[in-house]
Amino acid sequence: MPYFSARGVSVGTAFPGGVPPNQPLTAGQRKDVAWDSSRHFLNGFSSGDNIRYRIPEDGVYHVTFNASVWGSVVRSVGENLNAYIVAEGASGQGASGAIAHTTCQHQQANSYTTIRVSVTEYFTQGTSIRTQVYLDSGATGRWGIAANDFDADFNAFMVSPSGNSWSQPSVKPPTLTAWKDDRVVSVADMNGTTLDVFGHLENRPRFTARGTSFNVASSQEKVALAWPEMYANDPGFVLQRLADGFADRTAITVPYSGMYLLHFFCAAKHSDGTESASYGFQFKIHGSSGDARILSQNSTTRINQDCSVAVDDLVYLTAGEVLNVRFYGWGSGTRWVSGDGDGRVNTLGAVYMGA
Repeated sequence: MPYFSARGVSVGTAFPGGVPPNQPLTAGQRKDVAWDSSRHFLNGFSSGDNIRYRIPEDGVYHVTFNASVWGSVVRSVGENLNAYIVAEGASGQGASGAIAHTTCQHQQANSYTTIRVSVTEYFTQGTSIRTQVYLDSGATGRWGIAANDFDADFNAFMVSPSGNSWSQPSVKPPTLTAWKDDRVVSVADMNGTTLDVFGHLENRPRFTARGTSFNVASSQEKVALAWPEMYANDPGFVLQRLADGFADRTAITVPYSGMYLLHFFCAAKHSDGTESASYGFQFKIHGSSGDARILSQNSTTRINQDCSVAVDDLVYLTAGEVLNVRFYGWGSGTRWVSGDGDGRVNTLGAVYMGA
């Protein structure tokens, strides 16, 4: 399968005074991240500038971006850092534009903040993907993306070829039976162990849900995110109400038992409260049980400013299980609302990887 992995950014002019090697950032600008060509690995992908990486063939790809940003000076309210994955040059149903965007707040001078985002999308051949970092327009001092291999990385790999567009219907996972010496091989047997297998691997079952919104009081329980839009290539994924007491469209039923490659990123902000105070929040990803499968937390020091979490993970789910995301925010006397930054800021998706 095609893949690439870029680890470590190229380094600009070194800052004096013992500042660690980094790729400088400029306040108020979305900067393309340039990667060190000596530390990237390409299989099928190509890049002419070590910024844009070209998709070699149509298919569904999982893309991740991670960067540690260093800043010398921070205001009491913190400084916003934004991470983007951008796709350009798509055709047909291929993903295009700012396909994933997260925001974090850098809260301590002379230290690092890690920003991250990941997404699974359908790309068409020739599309280029790149990463960007935006530094708060009010930031002062020196800022940069740390240059070590473990500080920053940009990766993509094909999950499924899916040559006939994102909406190509999936093929049900085949059931492989044990071989017996006296078994007669039928046409169905041959298809079940060859064509059905390749058909399933060619276009794995998957869904993507976008556009959740919420407006809730702090410490409010039973807040499951509702998804107004869901796209799936298998009718077994069903968007429904989680249970009585929850809103409509708050759970997604999965059709098969097995491992799912899951990605989730979502932004929240508190609409009132005390400026510069730290307000914590969390998103929990559940299956059918009351126990969370994944928990991700963050904190924000700015009123009415987006702050995000980003998760990608492999999770085992059973057929008929309902995937749902729940939000909880702290802070006396404040309300929490969903983020509304540019591009896609609130997305949940999963791809079936096999039993």
